[in-house]
Amino acid sequence: MSYHRPNRMSWSALALLLALLTGMTGCGSGRDAEPTALPQVEQDLLALPTAFRYEVTLRPAGASDEPATVITGQYREGAWAQSSRRGEEAAEELIVSRESADAAWQSFTRSAAESVWTRWPGVGFDAGYGLSAPFAPLRLYPLADQTAPGEADPASGAPVPTTKVQAVFLPQTVQRLLRSGVSAVAATTDERGALEEQLASLVVTQTLTYWVSADNRIYQAAGMLLLAGADGQPTPWLEAGWKFSAYDDPALAITAPADYRDAAALAPAESPAQAAEVELDPRTTLRIRVFANPGVPPERATVTIYPAGKRQPLGAAEATDAQFVLAPGSYDVLVQVDQAEEWLKGVTVTADDVASQDVVFDFGALVLTVTQNGATPQVDIVIYPAGQRQTWVVWRTENPTTVRLRPGKYDIEVALPDYTGSKTLDGVEIGPGQTVTQTLEIGQ
Repeated sequence: MSYHRPNRMSWSALALLLALLTGMTGCGSGRDAEPTALPQVEQDLLALPTAFRYEVTLRPAGASDEPATVITGQYREGAWAQSSRRGEEAAEELIVSRESADAAWQSFTRSAAESVWTRWPGVGFDAGYGLSAPFAPLRLYPLADQTAPGEADPASGAPVPTTKVQAVFLPQTVQRLLRSGVSAVAATTDERGALEEQLASLVVTQTLTYWVSADNRIYQAAGMLLLAGADGQPTPWLEAGWKFSAYDDPALAITAPADYRDAAALAPAESPAQAAEVELDPRTTLRIRVFANPGVPPERATVTIYPAGKRQPLGAAEATDAQFVLAPGSYDVLVQVDQAEEWLKGVTVTADDVASQDVVFDFGALVLTVTQNGATPQVDIVIYPAGQRQTWVVWRTENPTTVRLRPGKYDIEVALPDYTGSKTLDGVEIGPGQTVTQTLEIGQ
């Protein structure tokens, strides 16, 4: 069993993409007992135009019959709001914004079926800085290592003439941009190193086609994003297209939702009610049901299907009752809820029956409050499996915080932001369905 840091922005509409990037950018590496400051890396590479609208279309490579994921949104001065839809699935929304001019950046998510937003601390790497993010082609274009001679070709909807240009980005250039994005979200040098390691398969030569105006405004971009395959050679990953419009439109404005709940406050007791019966599609050959606790589904789960022993996924579903139509054969299944994951290896699928398995995570909860002279200061909280510091389970800065954990024993480290005070609590045991409350007093 391994764990990954929760994706802070949690934009779940990209079913296959999310499954890939959760494993690749989950920040699941260990860190030293005493965190170290993170140096900034070429932050100027992350600059964007003041304001614009965008539309992104994504489809897994070689899956022309798969429904595309379409993301539409608007951006202004570091904040953005977007809606994403995969095929006929209901839209999901994301807002990244400050709640006030001097507040920290927050991410807010909401599915079409929900009336309440969920607030997540910080900005997720995948949504803001990944190669498939809405802003990737804008940041890459000035870094092009090679460009083919352009030719006049009007971009759809562009208000001015555009030129079609093919741009090539060498691995070291892709790595520069990814490292800069990592520096924007990683809290420590160890976390940064872990995230960069997980992104290593994206560091290959990438080629994009652009439609650019005379003043270097990008109105369209498209290309096949590549990954390093198991043999180290580039292999197609995502077919991507971007459209940009309404540059510098003064009407574009993004504000944080006034009504929301905090992700950290979602304890198991507040999980949805018992799972309702889901009608089984008669074509289904594999069914995976996911439960946070016996009979209680989690709010979200991602189920990804791989050919047995292979790394390239065949498909994914974000559902607590995931149904797949698969050819007879042997498959590996990855089930992910929050920071926890469970592998089902060698699941046999036949043509004559439905292979059905339930995955129960048996979550408990840790409610942790850190105090200093009666106050609850900003702190850095790291939770490890008891007795080891190689792979951390959860990293948090909220205080108080509620963390959903699988049953077991955990070691907790807390530190003040300037590292003038710290405290360690070892061997905290979490039982199935149990809520454990701890208060730590930290000194200076």
